[in-house]
Amino acid sequence: MSLSESEQRFACTHELGHVPLHPDANTPFLTKYTYLSVDKYEIEANKFALELLIPDELLLEYQDCTIDQVARAIGYQKNLIALRMK
Repeated sequence: MSLSESEQRFACTHELGHVPLHPDANTPFLTKYTYLSVDKYEIEANKFALELLIPDELLLEYQDCTIDQVARAIGYQKNLIALRMK
């Protein structure tokens, strides 16, 4: 699977987020071998990545735009932009 440059940046910073946020959690193991939900861990790692990749100053430039417009302009999925804007 080939990822765009913005998807690659997001994936790397997302995984980086797991290091300080979940140092003792093995989310692939939990997903494969247990019934425990890892959604909380994944959302936290997403938020970590989004804070690094989309600074407040950048969002201010698009304050009059819709989430769709921001997503198209900066190259991230709408659901990620919506999570970052919360």
